Amino acid sequence: MLIRTTLIPVFALAVFSAPLVASSSQTSETYSHPLLSQIFEMHSLAEAGNKDATRRLVAWLEELTSEQPDNGILLVYLGSAYTLASRDAFIGPGKLRYLMAGRDCMDRAVAMRPDDANVRFIRAINNYHLPTLFNRRSIARDDFRKLVDQIGKDPQVVDSLTSLAIYYYAGLCFAQLEEENNARASWQKGLDLKINGPLTAKISDELSRLTPTAAGQ
Repeated sequence: MLIRTTLIPVFALAVFSAPLVASSSQTSETYSHPLLSQIFEMHSLAEAGNKDATRRLVAWLEELTSEQPDNGILLVYLGSAYTLASRDAFIGPGKLRYLMAGRDCMDRAVAMRPDDANVRFIRAINNYHLPTLFNRRSIARDDFRKLVDQIGKDPQVVDSLTSLAIYYYAGLCFAQLEEENNARASWQKGLDLKINGPLTAKISDELSRLTPTAAGQ
């Protein structure tokens, strides 16, 4: 089972959540706290298939969350790490246990900090990439819709690279729901950020596939 989380993407981890970014060659200038940077780097290794990094990341985040149970950013990262551990586990009860633990951690993190766009973003992008048989795609879609609304009210709620990722995935979700106008609007907002990179190129490709009729023009 291939489960990917592209993500991403603190001052004292107990009280601060740094903006997160989608995995790419670009990095966020605000993602600078050494401990969160280490978590991000180890998560990237785990995401790339490094099983040892996945095991160490799970153990590390379990320790950190036991010390800081109310830290939403750590908890949602632990949930993401659990889904990666599920990918690596042998077929059997252990694989499903990791996946369910990851789901529960991410849901608790969002319930704990419903207005934290960074926490919601990690759950959204993780759940979007889970196999559809786990019925998490609708949650991801709702998360991305909320995130687009949050950015619309306060563009500074996340950094520009995270905004770009949100607009890209929100557009995909809108397109899947046959909300072509919303998809086009979301992708256009991503282009308006004027950030060079792979996500911008993907947005341009998606926009080119929307016909004038399908887009309601």
